[in-house]
Amino acid sequence: MLKKQKISKDLSIDQLKEQLARSRADYQNLEKRIDQQRQLFITLATSTIISKMIEILDDLYLTQSHLKDQGLEIAINKFIAVLKAEGLEEIPADSQEFDPNLMECLEVQKGNQNQVLEVKKKGYKLNGQVIRPAQVVVGKQSN
Repeated sequence: MLKKQKISKDLSIDQLKEQLARSRADYQNLEKRIDQQRQLFITLATSTIISKMIEILDDLYLTQSHLKDQGLEIAINKFIAVLKAEGLEEIPADSQEFDPNLMECLEVQKGNQNQVLEVKKKGYKLNGQVIRPAQVVVGKQSN
């Protein structure tokens, strides 16, 4: 009888140890999932804010093209430095070969085949992901 009770208790202890190990693993997985969701939320929030700031940057560039103000140029450069520190990078497009993954063709004109002739709006990547494609005019050879 005592032997059966001891075996029963040993089985119960083993089962409890297994449950504890599973619970710990579940908890660690939960922590990882929460951390991933937190990172995703931060990335999405940053992307949304940076996208709105790019629109402001467009307005600043447009204003600077008319005013040619040195103080405004300094402010624009500081603004760009802040955006770059957050992971923003400009997509090089001027005189490049058209890349549909990075650019949006707004117009086709006579010129070198598939070469960007003009950039209407700059494109940007945030941490390697395109958040706004460059809007460009692309050349096409006429026959």
